[in-house]
Amino acid sequence: MSVLPFARGLSVLLLVAASAPIAPAQQRPAGQAAPPAARRSAVRGRVVTAANGAGIGGATVVVTGSADSVSVARTVTGADGAFRVSGLAPGRYRAQVRAMGFVHARPPVFAIASATSNVDLGSVVLTEVAVSLQQMTVTEQRRAVELAPDRNTYSVREMPTTRGGSAIDVLRNVPSVDVDMDNTISLRGDAGVIVQINGRKSPMKPAQLGAFLSQVPAAMVAKVEVVPNPSARENPEGTSGIINIVLKKQVDAGSSGGLTLSDGTTGRREVGGNVGYEKNGLAAFGSYGYSRDNRPRSEALFRDNLYATPLTFLDEVGARTQIPKIHTLTGSLGYKLGKHDEFSSDLLYSTRREDETYGLTYRDLDAQRRLTGLRDRTSTTINREDSFESTAEYKHAFAGEDHELSTELRFARASEGGPSDYLSRVFALDGSVIGSPTRESIAPMERPNERSLKIDYVRPLAEALRLSLGYRGSLDKYHTTIDTRVPGATSADFVIDPTRTSAFTFDQEVHAAYAIAAGTAGKLRMQAGLRLETASTKFHNTLTALSFDNHYTSAFPSGLAAYEFDDAHQLKLSYSTRIRRPDDTDQLDPTPHYQDPLNLSRGNPQLRPEYIRSLELGYQQTAGRTTLQVTPFYRHTLDAVRRIRSIDSAGVTTSTFANVATLDNYGADATLALHGGRLSGFIGSTAYRQVSNASNLSPTLSASGFGWSARSNIAFRASKTFDMQAIVSYRGRMQVEQGTNEAQTRVSFAARRKFSGDRLSVILRATDPFSTERERSTVTDPQFTQRSLRARQVRGLLLNVNWTFGKPQKEKRLDEGEPLP
Repeated sequence: MSVLPFARGLSVLLLVAASAPIAPAQQRPAGQAAPPAARRSAVRGRVVTAANGAGIGGATVVVTGSADSVSVARTVTGADGAFRVSGLAPGRYRAQVRAMGFVHARPPVFAIASATSNVDLGSVVLTEVAVSLQQMTVTEQRRAVELAPDRNTYSVREMPTTRGGSAIDVLRNVPSVDVDMDNTISLRGDAGVIVQINGRKSPMKPAQLGAFLSQVPAAMVAKVEVVPNPSARENPEGTSGIINIVLKKQVDAGSSGGLTLSDGTTGRREVGGNVGYEKNGLAAFGSYGYSRDNRPRSEALFRDNLYATPLTFLDEVGARTQIPKIHTLTGSLGYKLGKHDEFSSDLLYSTRREDETYGLTYRDLDAQRRLTGLRDRTSTTINREDSFESTAEYKHAFAGEDHELSTELRFARASEGGPSDYLSRVFALDGSVIGSPTRESIAPMERPNERSLKIDYVRPLAEALRLSLGYRGSLDKYHTTIDTRVPGATSADFVIDPTRTSAFTFDQEVHAAYAIAAGTAGKLRMQAGLRLETASTKFHNTLTALSFDNHYTSAFPSGLAAYEFDDAHQLKLSYSTRIRRPDDTDQLDPTPHYQDPLNLSRGNPQLRPEYIRSLELGYQQTAGRTTLQVTPFYRHTLDAVRRIRSIDSAGVTTSTFANVATLDNYGADATLALHGGRLSGFIGSTAYRQVSNASNLSPTLSASGFGWSARSNIAFRASKTFDMQAIVSYRGRMQVEQGTNEAQTRVSFAARRKFSGDRLSVILRATDPFSTERERSTVTDPQFTQRSLRARQVRGLLLNVNWTFGKPQKEKRLDEGEPLP
């Protein structure tokens, strides 16, 4: 792998930086007063997990008076869990620390003796273990949502409506996130969002990833992080930011584990379990999940053939049934080699089989809508998917505070595909079959592979200034084949159709280096970063020897400024530049892919990458148990990749991809979160305008539309052992290129009963009780108008039983709605 020479050079630079001494404070003549900055007192520490001592980034640290609990300062921990609060007046204080899914026994109490005192609290240990103390069980109520300057985090534990469901159901509960019927994920109406699993991008293409997530049990998901404007440290791919799905791998001291069983009237069944062990610096965790589903779906399409004279119509009706079965295995291992060194490794493996039957009926109509032709097409498909991902990470903490070097090696590979057998028949108007049926077989197969190396180095340069440096090199390889066979001389003889057969490889090599400077000045927190990247791609069709090469160098600046007026009011401004490289088979392969004889798609290997510039202004206010976050945003995209449809004189619709000149999105998010009482949850809404400039292709393709969506996730705690939840989401009608997407509504309910101090829970979930799970769209073109309707039959009940066990900690858990002692 050619990333190694670049990595060696950067490693030398990092080692030089690590060995260089931090500039000492200048000496003052005897008797000379210190400047004001030197007289500031400070308290510092590091927030870590009880399981393995790993730092907890993004934890909130609030310093209050020890007697009146009035907040006097507030900060957020860095990626390694370190924090520092300066400028405290002499007195006694408490440090209240909170993080999603964690609590601690008692906030540390410390004293500032003078204006120059420096206090080190050491490690502040957080844990999420439920325990009994003196025959009394005290249960924490976690917040369903945590709103932070750079990301919002949503806890799955407090989403009973997802139990018995999948990771896709979890995403449908998150504000600003939408998942359509094909499991395509979008953020603020943009499907270019990057979906990560445990902080790492999956090698699977969007359609394959959506299918995978639709079968991952929701019980395996710990939380979801939404990062609209990532820093230069993150991979810049994706047009609308990052959605990070964090799988469970928290280990309790001693042994711990859990078991999940679910069944439902929809045909979905699930069984899963996890087990963990932690002792003497060794932490191990493993989980297994099996899921089976039944997904009937109906489809209808009606097309006005405007190209024909006189006018004709096409009426198309389809029914599809998919029965997927998936096995998912995860594992993690961590070991502290000493006070400063730590090794960890993660594993994710899944195997999936989906049996599908699909039937379509076509009715040709004349101008008076009288039947003129009748035919059908049926197919049976066996699709298999395998995905494997492994990482190895090493961290070294230097003697100085917040001074760390980490490296990560990652390997991922996947495969997806399988044979589809098709049978087509033509009927007379009386319903009798004309001639012999036509048969064909299509067997696609995709094999993506990825190898990457990442190095990150963090070092403080001064009391309120920190520098981060890093490198990432990756090599992605995609091998795709499509084998299409049609009848030969005899009905039993099948031969290859060369016009619909392809075999190609797509290689992508990327090297990137970044630098980030972060600091504080009073109530102002600032971060500025720059990422430099060089990339090369090569698309090669092995059958035709056709190749397309692309080499480019890019710069990705990022910035964040957050100002805390007080403990309850915060204002932020962030900016990032991102890229979306066309690396999807459907986007690149020019070989025609037949959905049916009248609908085909083909890729465009000459697609250019999209460049996105994103700006956000956010305001956050907390009052009592409520937090309000309002985020206006603007996103400008160059060479946006969009889907374009056309029709020929034979009535065959072709779908392909092209770069439009620009795409602008501007609007605002608003989220109101309620926590700490019987009633909790959030209400969120997104409204935006999308303006597409496709004048480089055709003036008629440019479009401007307004889109909006709203979502509520409300939970009511009737008692300590019984709660209920309702999820309602709505997406408004929106105009897009060549048509409109109609409004859509989703509703689900759940009730949860807890037993044995939250160790056993039984959840009853109602999905789509009002049968609103359907999608309507219209395509408008000078040559045709097409209206389509797709509906999923998911209405039903799901029963989930979840049991957990673990060695208790001798700590008391606290309700987040109550003041800390």
